[in-house]
Formats: sequence, C-alpha cells, structure tokens
Amino acid sequence: MQLHRDLDKLHAAGAELHVIGNGTPSFIDGFRDETRWTGPIYTDPSLATFKAAELKRGITKTFDPRALGGTIRAFMRGGRQGRTQGDPWQQGGVLVIGRDGTVLWHHVSERPGDNATGAEIVRALTSQS
Repeated sequence: MQLHRDLDKLHAAGAELHVIGNGTPSFIDGFRDETRWTGPIYTDPSLATFKAAELKRGITKTFDPRALGGTIRAFMRGGRQGRTQGDPWQQGGVLVIGRDGTVLWHHVSERPGDNATGAEIVRALTSQS
C-alpha cells in the first residue's frame, strides 16, 4: 500500500505524522477503527489550530464543483462518505514543521479531495534536510 511506503520513508527521514481533527475527542476511537490509523491523533473543536494554519473554511469550499469528479471516482472505487464528525465546512491541509518549529512546507486544501499526497509530503520533508 502506497501510504505505508510513504510513511516508512517519512519515518526513515526522522519525521512523524500527526493527525488533527475538529470533532470532539469522543470521535477519535471511531476514526482509529475506520482508518486503522495507529499514529498520534489530536482534535481541536475550537478550530484554533486550523485558523493558525490558515486553512480554508466555508460552505463554498465544501460544495465546490471541482470536487465532483473526485467524489464520483471515489464512489466508483467503493468509497462512501461516513457520518460527518466535526465542522463540515472546515477543509484540511498539511504542514511540514522542522524541529525548530519553522514551517517548511504548507498545503492548504481548497476543497474536498484536494489532499497532499504522501509523495509530496516526503519530498517536502527530504528537500529540507
């Protein structure tokens, strides 16, 4: 699986991936069960972390017509939207942060499905070392 290979590369570079959601802490166990994610998970229902990271939020970001193609492809591969847990209008992103706290790379999701790939994250991390 590509994610595991990318995580192996990330770990080999001395990094760790942390997941931050915006639902309540009670959703963490369900997220682990659904995704099988074993790494660190945090949650910030106040959205302060998302605001500090300058991530996008809004109904027009969630219902962006450009997301339709990705939605259809995911549906055709068997993907299904589960119950929304947290702020449905908040988009995510990825930050690669150095040991000194400097943001080395920043991906802001513009709409659902606009995700950084594992390869992009590893490339951003390894290009800074």
